[in-house]
Amino acid sequence: MSAAAPRVGFLGLGIMGAQMASRLVGTGQNVMVYNRSVAKAEPLRQLGAAVASTPAEVTSTCDLVFAMLADPKAAKAVAMDGPDSAVAGIAARPASAKPVTYVDCSTVDAATGEQVGNAITAAAPRTGFLAAPVSGGWRDARDGTLLFLCGGHQTAYEAAVPGLDAMGSRRWLLGSTPGDAARAKLMLQVMMGNIVGSLAEMMALSKAAGLDEAAILEVLGESAMANPLCKAKGELMRKNDYKPNFQVYLQQKDLRLALQLADDLGVPAPISAASNGQYIRARQMGFADKDFAAVRAAYEAEVMSEPETEDA
Repeated sequence: MSAAAPRVGFLGLGIMGAQMASRLVGTGQNVMVYNRSVAKAEPLRQLGAAVASTPAEVTSTCDLVFAMLADPKAAKAVAMDGPDSAVAGIAARPASAKPVTYVDCSTVDAATGEQVGNAITAAAPRTGFLAAPVSGGWRDARDGTLLFLCGGHQTAYEAAVPGLDAMGSRRWLLGSTPGDAARAKLMLQVMMGNIVGSLAEMMALSKAAGLDEAAILEVLGESAMANPLCKAKGELMRKNDYKPNFQVYLQQKDLRLALQLADDLGVPAPISAASNGQYIRARQMGFADKDFAAVRAAYEAEVMSEPETEDA
């Protein structure tokens, strides 16, 4: 790997970010990573990545920077807060340096996407910003099969393509603003949360009715309602296997953001509101860090704990 090769940065090494950054390292890119908890960066260091102490160190050094943060608060803090932020690092680059392209893969609301994008592009002339939230879980991140839903200028999109293609199998430029990508991603999260919430109800009802859950899932898999999500999450529910691929708290956060969007648009979303309630209760019952298929376990625990009432 040439020392003169453009360096790629990665901010945020959670369940998804660590796998995505590993893909970049594995394809021979010259990578620098940052994570608030330094211990999470150690596996990347062992793979050959440089480890930065601040986001500013990454953006002052790297020409292409990806960020994968948990929520809007984290996305804004890493990008914008203080002298160690990504914005500060971009502003500190010499005028002769190549312009930075900053790609935020976090799932955030449209307003946050626009706010971060404006701050990044204002930090230095010709700085590019692309919102590129992903569809897929940590296994997709590991295997390089993520889907990227992008919003931003064509120039930023083209600059990001080598990194996007190292981490994903498909990408779409869905609009010219970060908000376009944010809104598109929330549409997918609404559908995903609602499907898994309904699946949890079906599985709990099947059990209560004395039906063979494996047989019910087999029938579902051959029906017009068959889909990969139901197949994967149905098996996890049947086995009570809730090792996190995409956690309950993240799914609930995405539904909350989608409901805020629906409220802003004046569009009723009663099914999503009901699903959001399911995930809120799952968080409250201690399942926040479990895979979001654990909404089934929370649903059953809640139903079973309710006292039976007799008719008068």
